[in-house]
Amino acid sequence: MKRSDWHCHLLPGIDDGPSTIDEATEMAMALQKAGFTEVYCTPHLIKGSYDADDDAVLSSLAVLQKKLQKENIELNLISGREYYLDEFIFDYLKKPLTMGDTRYIMMEIPNHIPLKFIQEVSFRIKCKGFIPMIAHPERCHHLALPETPKTSWAKIFGSLIGKKESGSNQQNVLNYLVSIGCAFQANMGSFAGWYGANVKKQARLMRERNIFTHYGTDLHSNSAAQHLPKIVKILED
Repeated sequence: MKRSDWHCHLLPGIDDGPSTIDEATEMAMALQKAGFTEVYCTPHLIKGSYDADDDAVLSSLAVLQKKLQKENIELNLISGREYYLDEFIFDYLKKPLTMGDTRYIMMEIPNHIPLKFIQEVSFRIKCKGFIPMIAHPERCHHLALPETPKTSWAKIFGSLIGKKESGSNQQNVLNYLVSIGCAFQANMGSFAGWYGANVKKQARLMRERNIFTHYGTDLHSNSAAQHLPKIVKILED
């Protein structure tokens, strides 16, 4: 059975993931043991911090894939990026690196960014024929859901486009992203409390309300990879 990791910082020397190919290989081995068969390698693209170009990403992926084949680690690596939503994103989106041969473009939403900018960027991505994939929305304050089981779905996901925002800004933005067909990638570690109790609660709420379309490990290191069996089991239970 195919199991995909849609968000992983596996490529060595590209961002804040592994610094060496040996550590990346150990991470890949842990992913395989946890049952994954393919991994979307999605290094950060943040101007001035992690801005290796796409050629460097593809080259690193090819070298690591060859290494895994030599070590008999059956894990298919697929290219991608994690685009940081800031004022530089429109330049990067002129020729984006999609998630493999899909139309998905992974996008990380920082908590300080204006709400209108989130909508504008997502809309432009859709107009170009791509699909925004929102990385770990459960960690984004702009998309937080209230814990109100009796909340009307019509109010949350009804058409609010063009409606003046009131006290439910998060719901309005999340509704907009859902309405234009965005994808939402959950971090598996969120369900195990890796990012705190509030993120764990948001992950549970979003899963209950069928927000998530994809799941990923968001691994950055071999030490974190050793906990994969636990988080995989949490999602399977």
